[in-house]
Amino acid sequence: MKNILLPTDFSDNSWKAISYALELLKDAECTFYLMHSYEPQVAAPSTAVTSKRANSIIMESMKSEAVSGLNKLKKQIDALPKNENHTFKTSIVNDYFTSAVKTKVKEHSIDAVILGTKGASGLKEVTLGSNTAGLIGKLTCPIIAVPSNVVFNDINEIGFAVDYSINSYTNGLNLLKALAEHFEAQVSVVHILKDKALTPEKASSKEKLIAYLKPVPTHFYQLTDVSVAKGTRIFSESRKLDMMCVIAKKHNFFEKLFNKSQSKSISHHAKVPLIIFNEASF
Repeated sequence: MKNILLPTDFSDNSWKAISYALELLKDAECTFYLMHSYEPQVAAPSTAVTSKRANSIIMESMKSEAVSGLNKLKKQIDALPKNENHTFKTSIVNDYFTSAVKTKVKEHSIDAVILGTKGASGLKEVTLGSNTAGLIGKLTCPIIAVPSNVVFNDINEIGFAVDYSINSYTNGLNLLKALAEHFEAQVSVVHILKDKALTPEKASSKEKLIAYLKPVPTHFYQLTDVSVAKGTRIFSESRKLDMMCVIAKKHNFFEKLFNKSQSKSISHHAKVPLIIFNEASF
């Protein structure tokens, strides 16, 4: 049984991410947790009594809207063809988004968080969505970020961008391997090579990855004379990938991939779902 968290703000983009999740996992026994969070209000000290009364009214209104929104969302799901593999539970959390997600991930032993990528302004937010960006590095479970224009099709090829700095892949890539095996998909691993050849440490990491992914059909590619961002985008487009995977790491590949100077370029070409693994889970 898989436990999947589906945060929602009741937008069309959020619904598309939920629809994608239901199709992606249609053959798996899953409990989907539909969660909506709204931020707590803070009273101004100078007008504490008035602010508390006003905040109370605002909070009740937000809670009422959340209840209404989740009921409507549940009706949308109930209108879909029934899937006996799927169970749905709803929750409303009065907390900041990242904190709410972290709490639910721990409370329900969540295996993956799936959400849309369209978000607020700012380069990082434009690329991944403000909510998704805020979760990077905060969760040990994978995040699947779904672009608003994506419609689910069978998964034939999954890209995996690596820098070969992981010493052990045990359990960290379980979602990637499970999806590849279920859909009988190929995994295409790409490395942006800066030097003429892999260092002994990177070569060792590659061998461990090969061993971990067996028996999944896996092909390895190296690109040279190109930036990480451009190379990854070109690879994704040229291979016509169905999904792309990265490992979120501090001061390394992921930071280079989504830094401010490059993220706007990538955001215009985000055409496939992105699975974000956390280095802490390896």
